[in-house]
Amino acid sequence: MKNILNRALHRSNIISDKICGKLDSRSIEVLIDEDLEKHLKNNKKTILYIGIRYDYGNRNWGLSYEHYNFYHALLNMDYSLIYFDYDRIKQRYEIKKMSQMLREAVYYYQPDILFYFNYHDWIDHDIWRELSDELPTKTIIWLADDHWRYEETRSIWELFNLVVTTDKEGYDKRMKEGFSNVLLSQWACNHFFYKNLNLPKIYDVSFVGRCYGKRLSFIETLRKEGIDVATFGQGWENDRRISQSDLIKIYNQSEISLNISFASKDDKIQIKGRDFEAPGCGSLLATMHSQEIAKYFIPEKEIATYQDADDAAEKIKYYLENEDERKRIAKRGYERVLKEHTCEKRFLELFDFTQNFYL
Repeated sequence: MKNILNRALHRSNIISDKICGKLDSRSIEVLIDEDLEKHLKNNKKTILYIGIRYDYGNRNWGLSYEHYNFYHALLNMDYSLIYFDYDRIKQRYEIKKMSQMLREAVYYYQPDILFYFNYHDWIDHDIWRELSDELPTKTIIWLADDHWRYEETRSIWELFNLVVTTDKEGYDKRMKEGFSNVLLSQWACNHFFYKNLNLPKIYDVSFVGRCYGKRLSFIETLRKEGIDVATFGQGWENDRRISQSDLIKIYNQSEISLNISFASKDDKIQIKGRDFEAPGCGSLLATMHSQEIAKYFIPEKEIATYQDADDAAEKIKYYLENEDERKRIAKRGYERVLKEHTCEKRFLELFDFTQNFYL
């Protein structure tokens, strides 16, 4: 009986999707009026934000990183915000109609800035070109994983008024190629969301993230040194995706939050969101030393840094044994995040740069 009901529900969903998508007879103007999420404020700059709503575009996996951080931060800032969640819209209306909806939204709402967090190349390139070249709206693309997607995404980012990357090499490469419309930015902490809740510390050391690449051997090295590392995420002992509420709680309950700084491809050292989120929740961050991370924190004053897994084990044991010093560094790291490394600060810097660049 249960299987029969499930099949019936599945057929119902298919029919519903067809009605809402391919067979939807509503005009594009009506679609953007009824389907786009709008938070409009009188006499405020209007931002049209384009980013996926679901984690890797899959609603079964929860909400995406950019939804929790970029969208949520913009929602709490003093702007009019229009949200174009293009993964959901694509699933409902398919690519051609989705692209038409975006074009119509820009013409209708005339946003000051279109901010696009790039994930998949789903929007018609002719529409990107039209919006960037012919309208007063300033188009901005934020590139994730630019260290390995530089050429893959070139046909898209070349169409925008401003290109934003967190990868220093990608920034330098564009400047050498003659692209002056590029800005080097960085990940941050959404302080509207990630907070120091002053919860009791129950973990000596925690690591949150999927198990891949060198992460397993890194954790095994720490454990062989007698360090009790609590790991969370797919591929570890619990083998499940960690919700945002659990993530915030884990950061808050950890004496030390570990970042294993290798990128998902090529084992390049990469600054990650947790480099800012963990200290933003009051935990001492332990992350791999690099010239880049030293631009954002003072090592051994605001965060702890290490050279490799063996060095990380020594540093972690030292800070676990020296409580007062550990707390002082964690406090300084927390203060630095709130002062300089929130998503709100990044957006303000980005929008100020855009305004000055196009004076």
